[in-house]
Amino acid sequence: MTSTQTPPLPFLHSVMTTLRQALQWCLHGLLALTLILFAGMIAIATAAAGLALALVALIVRLMDQRPIRNRAQKSDQAETVTLEARRTPKGWTVE
Repeated sequence: MTSTQTPPLPFLHSVMTTLRQALQWCLHGLLALTLILFAGMIAIATAAAGLALALVALIVRLMDQRPIRNRAQKSDQAETVTLEARRTPKGWTVE
């Protein structure tokens, strides 16, 4: 038959056990706060990169050399191409 050994100073043993558990809880909390901090830093960095990308796109759009009227006229001219189709014995032909 085996028996468990009792500590020589039970009060000191219980205090040390409590301190060890408290330290373990503190370390777990510190790890959780560190993870939350890093996740926040990554979120802020991602948002900053997105804003920088949007700003660069806006600058590139505003620095375009062509006036706005010319851009609209060129796009209208490209869309006004008319093709004519006619039926042939072999099928449809587009001219």
